[in-house]
Amino acid sequence: MSGAWSEYKRPVGIAILGVLVLLASAVLVIAGLLGIFASPLGLIPGSGLNGVALFSGGVLFLVLGVVLGIAGSGLMHLRRWAWWLAVGTTLVVLVWTLVRIFQAMEVVHIEWYATEAVAAVLFGYLITVYHYFRPRALV
Repeated sequence: MSGAWSEYKRPVGIAILGVLVLLASAVLVIAGLLGIFASPLGLIPGSGLNGVALFSGGVLFLVLGVVLGIAGSGLMHLRRWAWWLAVGTTLVVLVWTLVRIFQAMEVVHIEWYATEAVAAVLFGYLITVYHYFRPRALV
């Protein structure tokens, strides 16, 4: 394929990332709805459930799920703001995980090192595909 279209064709890695973000969004929305609808169970004496925690956690998960859904859609449509959101999130994960690693130097948490490695690779990949995320023309 040649011409302007091939210049902006979505890379496979971005398609995979977009789909994974959309799947995470769906899981969070479902978990959020379950938390919200299960929160009245905390009113049952002896249930051991904290209804307030279920409800507030459900609302948080629901909001995060909606935000992730918007971000995943933006990635799939190669929106520049979605690229910035992905890069910013990746940088937060890199810094946060690095802080956790240095705070717990006496204990090795292999999952933190794995998270750091994956986030670093993802950050590098996002930098290399920046040119695919073009600004939209104002019509």
